Amino acid sequence: MRPDKSRIELACAWAGVVFLATYLIFFLAVAQWIPPHPPSWSADRVAELYQDHTTGIRIGQIGAMFASFLLFPLWALISTHIARIELARGRMPLLALIQFGCAALLQVFFVLCSMLWLVAAFRPGLSPETLRVLHDAGWLMFVMMAPGYLILMICIGSAAFIDRSPDPVIPRWAGYFHLWVGLAGLGGSLAVFFKDGPFAWNGAVGFYIPVAVFAAWLVVITRLLHRRAVRGEVAGHEASLEATAEPAPV
Repeated sequence: MRPDKSRIELACAWAGVVFLATYLIFFLAVAQWIPPHPPSWSADRVAELYQDHTTGIRIGQIGAMFASFLLFPLWALISTHIARIELARGRMPLLALIQFGCAALLQVFFVLCSMLWLVAAFRPGLSPETLRVLHDAGWLMFVMMAPGYLILMICIGSAAFIDRSPDPVIPRWAGYFHLWVGLAGLGGSLAVFFKDGPFAWNGAVGFYIPVAVFAAWLVVITRLLHRRAVRGEVAGHEASLEATAEPAPV
């Protein structure tokens, strides 16, 4: 029987890609929020969007909001591994605490973005100007959550650099990868200055590159954490066999 510890660890490891698949279904297919609506849209065009697609926006954003909570098990597992690395080095688990704090903040942004769009969809008869303010606020929050995101990735990358175990959970190459992932997310922080072009919230730098890199990160971190959980499962199974084995006859 699979040890409970490994079973929980495997579930947490897979939570990230489950989030990605579920979030995309609601965000892309149901709400039809990808490709992002251009910031240059007039207030009347934004109002038309909410009036013509009210139900899809409501269902899609509720689903996306619930799906975002699937990230919590992943964050918790990452924080646990970082804490183990720090404690093994005789340090307080500060990186783990900072990483989980930034992850919780990221989670708040996911919820707030969906809630702003849901408020607009709740009263699609509001004035076009009011609807556009809510719509703009949701998109700007969505692409400008870069500061906490960057610190989060720096913490994970730093943990990889200080890990001296022979078989690290996060290899050194993955440490550099996390730094690159964090930097790739900074493009969205400039979206407030642009209503079109690559730095706008619907542009390559403002949206597509950060989102694509984040999706790639989810796949990579899931693979690393899954490998660690499987190793722990095998070790636990072998220990269980040794404990239950009958002593050899004398």
